[in-house]
Amino acid sequence: MRLLALACVITTLTSCGHHTSTDAGACDPADPRCGTPGNPVIIPCPGCIAFPPPGGGGPPTCTAQGAAPQLVYPPDQVLLPPNMNVIEVQFLPGNGNAVFEIDFANSATDVRFETMCAAITNTRGGKSGGCAFRLDPTYWAYVATHNRGGDPVTVTVRAAPSDLSCIAGSNSRQISFGEEDLMGGIYYWQSTTQDGVAGKTGGIFRKDFGNPDPTPEPFLTPGNLNKCVGCHFLSRDGLQMTYGSDDADSDDEYGDLKVVLYDVTKRTAAVTNLPPGFQTFEAAGHASFFASDGKGQSNTPELLHYNGTTGAAMTTSTLATLAGAGKRATHPDWSRDGAKLYFSLATPITGITGYNLKDDLHVMNGSIYSATVSAGTVSAPTVLVGAASADENNYYPAISPDGSAVVFNRATGTTLPTHDSYNNPNAALFAVPAAGGTPVALTKANYKDGMTNSWPRWSPFVQMYRGQRIVWITFSSTRDYGLRVANEGAQYFNCYPPVSPEDTSGDHAKPFDPNCTQPQIWMAAFSLDRLAAGGDPSFPAFWLPFQDVAAHNHIAQWVDQIVTPTGCQQVGQDCTTKMCCNGEACDIPTHTCQSIIL
Repeated sequence: MRLLALACVITTLTSCGHHTSTDAGACDPADPRCGTPGNPVIIPCPGCIAFPPPGGGGPPTCTAQGAAPQLVYPPDQVLLPPNMNVIEVQFLPGNGNAVFEIDFANSATDVRFETMCAAITNTRGGKSGGCAFRLDPTYWAYVATHNRGGDPVTVTVRAAPSDLSCIAGSNSRQISFGEEDLMGGIYYWQSTTQDGVAGKTGGIFRKDFGNPDPTPEPFLTPGNLNKCVGCHFLSRDGLQMTYGSDDADSDDEYGDLKVVLYDVTKRTAAVTNLPPGFQTFEAAGHASFFASDGKGQSNTPELLHYNGTTGAAMTTSTLATLAGAGKRATHPDWSRDGAKLYFSLATPITGITGYNLKDDLHVMNGSIYSATVSAGTVSAPTVLVGAASADENNYYPAISPDGSAVVFNRATGTTLPTHDSYNNPNAALFAVPAAGGTPVALTKANYKDGMTNSWPRWSPFVQMYRGQRIVWITFSSTRDYGLRVANEGAQYFNCYPPVSPEDTSGDHAKPFDPNCTQPQIWMAAFSLDRLAAGGDPSFPAFWLPFQDVAAHNHIAQWVDQIVTPTGCQQVGQDCTTKMCCNGEACDIPTHTCQSIIL
């Protein structure tokens, strides 16, 4: 009945054009085969001449040079969550073409969208020369529902002049849909513009994957405050978080950085002066968390244990067996069963004049370790992935929700930027069984070298896909997003933030250079079974469609569920007649609720 209802919706939408339920070859809403070969769903283009069915018998093939359109996005062989609800097909139109048909087809599906070119202006403000077609939630549901866990759907573009005197076909891309909806929530960092300076500040946004609304929610955003919210970590139940608070400038120095422990539901801070560093919450709820020694206060590697509600210090685990050579324990991640902690042991970056080495954001030559956790104490650290040379850096480990796999970053290079864990252009995704073994490059998700593939994080739940156990991973990357975000040209370079230890200009309000790369959040499916067998566990990655395409987006962190206060106005909502939630204030000039950032 659900498929019939969707078929009725699609056919109703098509009836306003030249295809109706009574037209020859049109889709009958009472026919359960609607949208299948022989009974295609055709969504027409108002005012356009109808394309004939694929396969011959119509106008000849266009023979002019460059007439064939070219698909650019989505990636080929990508696996998509069936409830992602929207995707954009991007293509180059080919010479002389004015009308197009976007086809989704396999042995069970035949859905065709006729359209004109919606020109793409990229985020640099230039004309890309390409066209976009956005598959909205109604049409997405039709294609995805028919193909959950099924065979790949082939996407192609047919193009023609306005009189349909000839037809040219594009290259094809195959997309597949998972069996299960992706649930949970994601919190991510997004740059914002303040006082006309892009990149001067930023805040935390979030998206509930169970909510079909494609719009993200601003969660902790600076508004007109002279604040910037940066790195953040959340308890898996979504109730507590830590975040770094800084003044709104364009640097990443630690001298003015503090960490806040924050109640997500109450929107209030318990502690505002925790040492800066990296945190990871206890799996069962949010009773406690471990933190790295962000300012290098001890010459011996150590991990600090805190109460997850009050922020009170509880214990310090000094890892004496790892002492020496100036190494620091950082980037911790706590397993869901509470038994293991994974972290990187690395050296603060060297080679920067005037840099005080007092943070664990910039580290090099890291190795990945696992350790035992008992009663709030970390012990028995064991190397899981050792650095093969002084020029290799392994960092940002994350343990899968079932505890079987660790995904991490690896960067290899001989220069300062390629030694540094922060915004390393050579950063690539790797994975290793948690029990030990040979690390495997996530070749399909990495796409190619030099894409700054950083901050890998797991979605909360293991799913099944065609007999495989899969989990989704998110990461930031500076690859091109189709024709909308241009990052891969020789003229573009990594520069987030505008001022870092590698940039000694001292200008703390420096705007983004026009040729800065723009990190975006990407997602890829990951097969736990392929990793166990020693193969590349990844699928090609796709761009998460709720992002602000003009912003820099990264540091994605997952929770089992998004929790939201009720009976009050959220950040950005009108507060003229209704109260803002606790932890927010009504901004008088705009009459909207604004985060109180400490």
